[in-house]
Amino acid sequence: MKIISAKLNIEPFHSLNKKDIKRILSLVPEEWKMAIDQVVLSSELFENSRFDRPVIHSSISRRLNVLSRGLTKRRMVKEVLRELALNGGVAQSGFANHVCKAELAKLDETVEPFVLAFFEDEI
Repeated sequence: MKIISAKLNIEPFHSLNKKDIKRILSLVPEEWKMAIDQVVLSSELFENSRFDRPVIHSSISRRLNVLSRGLTKRRMVKEVLRELALNGGVAQSGFANHVCKAELAKLDETVEPFVLAFFEDEI
């Protein structure tokens, strides 16, 4: 899997790096990442994006777009894991990749052990 990180010269910088993405991908089941060929750490700021979540998977390009600039590392780890779990069929998204609150709660319950494992390994 290819991981691309946009080069930045000004703040805010990415809260995740390529090493973090590799560690997240190593924690999750294979079926969660089967539909992804590329991960892009985008230079776009989340607040300027048209999305309601900072991590979006494009099934057409098989790309995971990560808008981590200015957000906390913990939130971004959780958001990447949510999107991977969504790809793995843990929950359903609706129109335009929108995920309702009930489905987000289901995702959060599923990904919490992975979030804890990520930060446990970091110590």
